[in-house]
Amino acid sequence: MSQTNTHSGARRRLISRAHTLVMGVLLVAIAVAANAAMSQVFWRLDLTENQIYTLSEPSRAAVRELEEPVEVHAFISPDLPAPFHSLSQDVADLLSEYQAASGGKLTFKIIAPEESPEQEEAAAGFGIEQVAIGQQSESEVSLRAIYKGVAFIQGEQSEVIRDLQVTGQVGLDNFEYEFTRALLNLRRPEPRRIAFASGAGGPVAQPDFVQSLEQVFSQLYGNLIEATTYDLSQAEPIPDDVHALVLLNVDASVSEEALFAIDQFLQRGGSVGWFQSATVIDEAMQRQLMEQIQQMPELASRLPTMRKRLDSNLIDLFGHYGITYRADTVIDRDRALSFSLVATPQGLARVSHPGSFSITDIDPELPFVRDFSTMALPVPSSLSIDEALRGRDTLEFHEVLRTSAGSTRLPSPPADMSYQTFVEPAPEEEPGPFVVAATVQGMLPSYYSEHPLPAGKSEAELEREPQPGRLLVVGSGDFMGPQRETGFDERLAGLGAQFFLNSVEWLVQDSALSQIRGKSLPRLIGEVSPEQKRAIQFANIVMVPSFFALLGVMMMSRRRRRREALSQWTQTPGSRK
Repeated sequence: MSQTNTHSGARRRLISRAHTLVMGVLLVAIAVAANAAMSQVFWRLDLTENQIYTLSEPSRAAVRELEEPVEVHAFISPDLPAPFHSLSQDVADLLSEYQAASGGKLTFKIIAPEESPEQEEAAAGFGIEQVAIGQQSESEVSLRAIYKGVAFIQGEQSEVIRDLQVTGQVGLDNFEYEFTRALLNLRRPEPRRIAFASGAGGPVAQPDFVQSLEQVFSQLYGNLIEATTYDLSQAEPIPDDVHALVLLNVDASVSEEALFAIDQFLQRGGSVGWFQSATVIDEAMQRQLMEQIQQMPELASRLPTMRKRLDSNLIDLFGHYGITYRADTVIDRDRALSFSLVATPQGLARVSHPGSFSITDIDPELPFVRDFSTMALPVPSSLSIDEALRGRDTLEFHEVLRTSAGSTRLPSPPADMSYQTFVEPAPEEEPGPFVVAATVQGMLPSYYSEHPLPAGKSEAELEREPQPGRLLVVGSGDFMGPQRETGFDERLAGLGAQFFLNSVEWLVQDSALSQIRGKSLPRLIGEVSPEQKRAIQFANIVMVPSFFALLGVMMMSRRRRRREALSQWTQTPGSRK
């Protein structure tokens, strides 16, 4: 009997140890699985203000809407030095996001061309060649030729990024922008054309203006957007293949035929952007001043640029659509940007020019300004919105940029924009805030519903089936380049150029890239949204304790059942033989 009891006890101990081992292995497996799930669901929450670690919705849409499969070949050399050391993994991680969002329409592979002559030949077939980078060891600095190009292939078409630009900073290495641009170029065989109005003065009159824009557009958009011109002085309709028209700092009225062409372009669903400063350079006055100081050339650097007020019939045209340009001047002494280099009687000095000030009241609903936390326009003009038209269900207005309550308005813009002109308050000033950029879109009322047709035009030439149009008016046309007199420096001009490019994309009704480009400057973790806060709190307070509580209940229940089973086994007749 004692031998039987000894054998039975040993068996129970063996069962208990096996049970403990199984439960330990099971617990480890559950912990690993839970950790993986938590890392995927919770710890990958992107709390950066610009969501720089999250694939944006335009990118997801680009792969979701693929009509044919796309294969991506990323030719990247192995064992790269910093800051290229993680390039292969970074590209693979990002392409994995695209692949997941595509539902299987996009696949990719990372290729090290140096591993075989065939792979090097494949890279060369896409125009991807080796580029030189510097690398440093303890004893020497040398150059190394590497591959870092990506080819997007869809059928017989391909879009190639021959050289991925790498800085080592996640926010600046905006590969998502380049990848989505390539996908969009595969989808759209014909570019959207934007015409810059010529024949009315302004920067477009410069011979190389459009050519320089073409280079910028090609670099930013590939074949997505194409720049061209439209001559306002010609009595011709705006071509049907033009998607948007831009009027940039025109310095004169336009012909009645041009007004008719713009109105009918909007009636058939076109988009128009008018970027206009209240004053233009007074060439006659400027020449007169130059003649007066010929004997004192040292004064040339202190000479203010003489300007005259704009007087254009475009004001009446666009006012009919609900946005009236007031050809005044808005300044803000409280928000003047510090340390601007301006001309004073004593020479160049760093002061806070009231004409260059920060604007932080920006409409977040519009995609082309959504990522702007601040904006600046040099001495902008204010706009007024027709409240009667604002009330129409067929029209949608947005106050894109609005100055602070501390801003002031000068009804008559001064002849020069020097610091001394604005530093002291004037009796005719009016307090803010003011709208300095606005949009309207929808069924815009034709200008000729209340105005007579131009000579030679008939009712038969009016658009019979109007389509929703789009209009943007900005109270400055000088924000893309530095303005010495107003302290609008290169940094602010760069911000202005970004605003202009985003505006162009909105006008051609494609803001996908501007939304991605806004992520290129990463910000610190900002305020977490209430939804994210609740999700994280729920995970910390409820889910984690509940998981371990449930695990404990399962183990206790299993242990109780095991005790009951052992008790029944020991009490069953014949079990102690």
